[in-house]
Amino acid sequence: MNAQQVSNNIYQMSTIGALMSGLYDECISLSKLKENGDLGLGTFKGLDGELTLLDGNFYRTNPDGSICLCDESVTAPFAMVTKFNDYKEFTIKDCCNFKELIKRLNKLIESKNIFYAFSIEGEFKYVKTRNVVKQEKPYKPFTEVVKNQPVFEYVNIKGNMVGFRCPEYVDGLSVPSYHFHFISADKKIGGHVVECGIDLIKIKIQKCSCFRMELPQNSTFYKMDLSFT
Repeated sequence: MNAQQVSNNIYQMSTIGALMSGLYDECISLSKLKENGDLGLGTFKGLDGELTLLDGNFYRTNPDGSICLCDESVTAPFAMVTKFNDYKEFTIKDCCNFKELIKRLNKLIESKNIFYAFSIEGEFKYVKTRNVVKQEKPYKPFTEVVKNQPVFEYVNIKGNMVGFRCPEYVDGLSVPSYHFHFISADKKIGGHVVECGIDLIKIKIQKCSCFRMELPQNSTFYKMDLSFT
């Protein structure tokens, strides 16, 4: 059964453990990713920006927080995508921070043991983001890279948060719990969501019953020691 025949399928390229260990080289093209979904997130070759897939369009977040559309020949070392067309809608208002938002989202999901995809659109009191910066070889581990990431905070802003909730048992393979990227409504700024406050948002939640992961086919991955992740 191929990806097109599976409803509510999440496709993931590589493991989060491999990315954290420094596998930043290309593993898949954006055009290939798009065959598996129209909504998702990830990063680019060499950690050259945050990757966000929204409504079938790929966006790159630059170090200064600005975003731009990406050519589909560009490649990614890690990404998660889904075909977002079987969702339920909810409305949430007046969340003071990300922790409170997560508590409310947890009340909307059926089980903590399956996967969910989210599109959250509306008015935000504030959004705090961080962005990865392009790396050169020899690559540093991700834990070293994030120590120098630029961080931005935007207030009274409209936009869309795209992301996933994965079960805790996928630790090392994917990102446990919630993981979101943000794009402003005018498509000018964005990044990986660190914190946020909500005025009024519309939430689309898709339950994903199938998780399909493709492993990198390169010597770097083959030789990595991933036993600790």
